Amino acid sequence: MTPPQIVGKLEVHLAKGITTEADASYLMVAVRKLLEHQQAKDRYKYLTFHCDWVLHSKLHGTMAQEILKEFDAANVHLKKGVELHDLPAGLRTEIDRISKMKYFEDELDEFLESNGLPTLDTIREDGWIHFAHLYAKIVEDCPLVMTPNNALASIENVTLKIDLAKAPKDQGGDMWFKVRWIILDKNGQSGEIFVLNSFALNPVEEGH
Repeated sequence: MTPPQIVGKLEVHLAKGITTEADASYLMVAVRKLLEHQQAKDRYKYLTFHCDWVLHSKLHGTMAQEILKEFDAANVHLKKGVELHDLPAGLRTEIDRISKMKYFEDELDEFLESNGLPTLDTIREDGWIHFAHLYAKIVEDCPLVMTPNNALASIENVTLKIDLAKAPKDQGGDMWFKVRWIILDKNGQSGEIFVLNSFALNPVEEGH
């Protein structure tokens, strides 16, 4: 399939809206193909990583190792009782952006726009969050695995879990969910970093 064909199919797919896990998977597979055709994987390294995560039951490539090193650095502090918001500033920012998938969101938006495609927020204003919920369900229980050559690392893997969450008071019209990044230590202990978010159950389409 040529790049114009992929772009054409993606345009139709995005225009319909990403509403199911199958829709989200198709999007990531098509984006991965386009990244390869355009030789853009190095430019969009987080986007490529998240595409790869959809396609593997476990992941231990270069970007997975970079991300795991950030969690490993955080784990050293968290094991000592340091709260997440008290991590060193640079590390706290990295963990925040990784766990909230901000790098992923930014690169996906940029990639779609650069190819003249609608972004996830084109159809519904909370399109990214709704997609992130579907994406998390796809990669749930597919661990990021530390490779043996990182002998000094304190962790073995990080696994993503997603749970429904109770809506705060007066927020009954939204679906609340918690994305949990579970860190497994080499001594068998585990801890987690979680992100709480929501999307509208009955969204108003953009432009209406």
